[in-house]
Amino acid sequence: MSRYLVPFSVLEQTIQAGQCADSPELLYYYLNLTEEYAERLDITDAVLLHQRVFNVLLDTVCDTNIAHHWRQTCLDKVYLPLSNLKRLIVTYQDARNYFKMEHSLRVLSYYFTSSFEQ
Repeated sequence: MSRYLVPFSVLEQTIQAGQCADSPELLYYYLNLTEEYAERLDITDAVLLHQRVFNVLLDTVCDTNIAHHWRQTCLDKVYLPLSNLKRLIVTYQDARNYFKMEHSLRVLSYYFTSSFEQ
């Protein structure tokens, strides 16, 4: 993949739409870019960024109009932003938000991964 600058939101839209379902490198690039951005941000903004990435990936997993293999790839990687969020827990509210997201992932992935098997 060439190293030209693509706006972050365009990457997200491409991932969510499954437009590059045969190019997991795009997802890896997006996740690496997220890490680079998060390193430059304060803790509050880094949390928001990781939550955003988590939601993009989870929304993609739950979209049954997208190719199964792309949804599975996103499911395999949705734990990365979640683990990054876990490292950024400071307050009780942060912990509550983290556990809500973790619970959502468990429930939704269980529900939507059953469609992978059909």
